[in-house]
Amino acid sequence: MNARAAVVPILPAIQLKRILYATDFSEASRKALPMVAAVARKYHARVFLAHIWQPIPYPMATPEALTALEQLQEREVRKDAEELSPLPQLSGLEVEIVTASGDPREELQHIVHDRNIDLAILSTHGRTGFRHLMMGSVAEELFRNLPCPVLTIGPHIADRFTENTPIREILFATDLSPESRAVFPFLAALADEYDARITVLHVLPEETGTNPDVRRLSAPLRDHMEQMFRDEVAPMCKVDFVIDSGDAAEKILAYARYLNAELIGFGVRHTSDIVTHLQKTIAYCVVMQAECPVLTSRGQV
Repeated sequence: MNARAAVVPILPAIQLKRILYATDFSEASRKALPMVAAVARKYHARVFLAHIWQPIPYPMATPEALTALEQLQEREVRKDAEELSPLPQLSGLEVEIVTASGDPREELQHIVHDRNIDLAILSTHGRTGFRHLMMGSVAEELFRNLPCPVLTIGPHIADRFTENTPIREILFATDLSPESRAVFPFLAALADEYDARITVLHVLPEETGTNPDVRRLSAPLRDHMEQMFRDEVAPMCKVDFVIDSGDAAEKILAYARYLNAELIGFGVRHTSDIVTHLQKTIAYCVVMQAECPVLTSRGQV
């Protein structure tokens, strides 16, 4: 795994003062709580604990009965949300409960916009079904459409992240497009905050791996990568630039394991730019298999 270190300047630090924690009350969604608490305490942020519920259909009910049933369901949802607030992980934090009825993707976008959210945090799992808000495909639609960065905790998150884990290794995967670079300022700021190392990884097509001259031919590309990112990292932050070839998702996951990374980051394209329901994208595969949190940010629409 060939790499070259570089020392580069810095851009202004990010501000994370308003955090959205989206939950469906499942055990999977509770895996995000340690990260919610750690980020909120680090940045003295307010936490908006959000649950979006979908009314249970009662086709034979009268309008009056339907209204009463929906009000009962809303009260139960809010009670479940209020039971999360006293949990030890959220102790001492400013927490505001937000509940809404409707499509989770649309309602969470409204919350992010109306409350000026700086970062959304959610968990995802592989289950499917009407009631499972955070199934993988829904989570992908969220991090591709929400205007703020999204920190996703996947189903294979390592046990070490149940505690407050310092960030020491950050893996930034990029295809060098403007969209893929959208998350880098956030990663650079986190690296500065935590004195962490960033590994910038670019994966070439698998067929290039058999070219005996690939290392020599990659040298100009590595120099281009250094020039592209050098103005966004703190002077004392160590940055490694790596070029490899193969299946992009597999390589990203392999490097994350090799580095024992605490964070993977990459920029994503808007849903309108990609058909997510017909294929498993690189982003989906990484989020669903990563053993550490994944930070994504949407490129400009």
